[in-house]
Amino acid sequence: MPDLKIRAPMGRGRAATAGLILCLFIMGAGAASAAETETRVDPRALGCILPLSGSHAAYGDRALDAVLLAAGVFSANETPIRVLIEDSRSEPAFAEAAVRKLFNAGAACILGPLGSQEALEAAKEAQRLKIPLLPLTQREGITGIGDYVFRNFLTAALQVRTVVRYAQAELGLSRYAVLYPDDPYGREMARLFREEVRRSGGEIGREMSYKTDQTDFGKEIQALGGVAPVGSGDGAVAEDAPKTVPDFEALFIPDSHVRVAMIVPQLAYYDLAGIRLLGTSGWDSPELLKINPKHLQGAIFVNGFFANSFRPEVNDFLEDFYNAYGREPDAIEALVFDAAGMAVKLLLDNRTGDREGLRDGLARMKDYPGVTGKTTFPASRDAEKDLFVLTVKDGRIIQVK
Repeated sequence: MPDLKIRAPMGRGRAATAGLILCLFIMGAGAASAAETETRVDPRALGCILPLSGSHAAYGDRALDAVLLAAGVFSANETPIRVLIEDSRSEPAFAEAAVRKLFNAGAACILGPLGSQEALEAAKEAQRLKIPLLPLTQREGITGIGDYVFRNFLTAALQVRTVVRYAQAELGLSRYAVLYPDDPYGREMARLFREEVRRSGGEIGREMSYKTDQTDFGKEIQALGGVAPVGSGDGAVAEDAPKTVPDFEALFIPDSHVRVAMIVPQLAYYDLAGIRLLGTSGWDSPELLKINPKHLQGAIFVNGFFANSFRPEVNDFLEDFYNAYGREPDAIEALVFDAAGMAVKLLLDNRTGDREGLRDGLARMKDYPGVTGKTTFPASRDAEKDLFVLTVKDGRIIQVK
């Protein structure tokens, strides 16, 4: 098993680090070492299960960059943290086996794996062995497996809750409609939105779904209250035509920026105006703004990370990440960095030196000042955090909260 405990100066290139990690990984990929037969806990050992090969290797490689930065590999002084790395190979069975290997190697807690099914199998095994696990997945109900499973990730429920609360508390909205893709993600988002709106006293008026390969959304938009254009020329509604008066104040569209960029101009075409557009993290892309920005003015969506944030900890993270790897991090890397940062903090502070003490430390975690917002673990062990609330103003995506 790869065991990383190195001293590296700031500014070390990513290629050199990747080469070192690859070397360590290959050295540990064969038969189990003597350390893997021991059960003594190393209070400074952070286990990692990431897909370093297989279909999700690119994601695992980037996640590992974030882990190493959080562990202090690029600090001026030698880090006391040992990073033990196992490759899940993007397969659930390997992820489950990796939990046992890290447990036997003395890891005090485990970060990962990525992927829904991998995380499920790893969580079951971690709970059985009673070793704290921080899976990196959106899988519904993962923390319900047991009290050793904690999640710091951008979940669908957290996004929906943040959007609805902001829309109601800050914008005074109470009547909504939903336009969603007819796939598992879209149906789940629509369900969560419906439940959150009703729980908070709002109303859901109309709901329409569309096929994931659609490019023309005219039928669905008209069913929501849009009006087919009359006249000729550029498709504008004639001056003497009755204006659309929607029976809702906001429209929630839980989809990627690619499809949203198709839908929004068609909303204007069918004169469905005067409503607030609401979205999810999939909207947060410069590509969204390639359509006419006036159609998006005032739209509200969320993300777990925003590089142009006014929060000072974000600027520090961007600088450190760029110095280490020569590139800017993405939202997933920011979430992994915070999860690893919380684990590292507890490894250094854990007085008992055992896994139960570390689990208790996670359960007591409150307002951890991460780059993805202040984070607290409630009784559900699903992280509560202050997501970045974003909007479009004058053709730019900016943070409003």
